[in-house]
Amino acid sequence: MFPSDWMRNTAPVVPEVPAALARLQTKYRLVVLSNGDPDMLEAAKPYHRIPFDRVISVAEAGSFKPHVDTYTRAAELLATPMDAILFVANHAFDVIGAKAAGMHTAFINRRDRPFERTPYQPDIVVRTMQELAELLA
Repeated sequence: MFPSDWMRNTAPVVPEVPAALARLQTKYRLVVLSNGDPDMLEAAKPYHRIPFDRVISVAEAGSFKPHVDTYTRAAELLATPMDAILFVANHAFDVIGAKAAGMHTAFINRRDRPFERTPYQPDIVVRTMQELAELLA
């Protein structure tokens, strides 16, 4: 049995994230690239309280993360060069995929976990989204 929040796509937002993203959004476009289906992502919008500039599903990107093509297609959809994107994630696989594709990366390391041994290390490592906002905004 799954918790009802999981079933309704309403998992709680980490408390500091909305304010941090609002601060970043004054200076940057905020885009989600998700392995989720479009209908799941649409259903989640009323609950996450964050007005993203664009939400890209892997259905639109054409492959699942961390495949390099997923990140490349997202950049094409945004008409933005790969090296002009900072991909932010709290999963190492996502950072590695984005970095391998040519994006700059930031790793949100809330649990102070070691990053994997790979040539695709994040450009920025912070513990919270608030810390990232303070660094970039």
